[in-house]
Amino acid sequence: MARSPCYDHSVPEALPACVTRLLWDLDPAHIDPDRDRALIFERVMGRGTWEAMGWLRARYPKEVLADFVREQGPRKLTPRDLAYWSLVCDVEAAAATGGGRPGWAGP
Repeated sequence: MARSPCYDHSVPEALPACVTRLLWDLDPAHIDPDRDRALIFERVMGRGTWEAMGWLRARYPKEVLADFVREQGPRKLTPRDLAYWSLVCDVEAAAATGGGRPGWAGP
């Protein structure tokens, strides 16, 4: 007897509460930790608690986090967060101009 295709879909793992709080504008039931990892990285790296950061480091390999920091970090993280995660992931971070001040603040 053939199984119905709807039974072949895997159910994404549940995110911990310390992470779902950061995704307040989304339905956590529809977030897949693998498919939506860039969004999860951005939120946890930028606004996460120590607990959320610990979960992130335990859930994803260091190389995956390092790839995000290297490729998307300069656009998605503040200079302070980028510097921190660059140290955590052993990634060379580009120095921000102006000491990390926003462009509109002047030199």
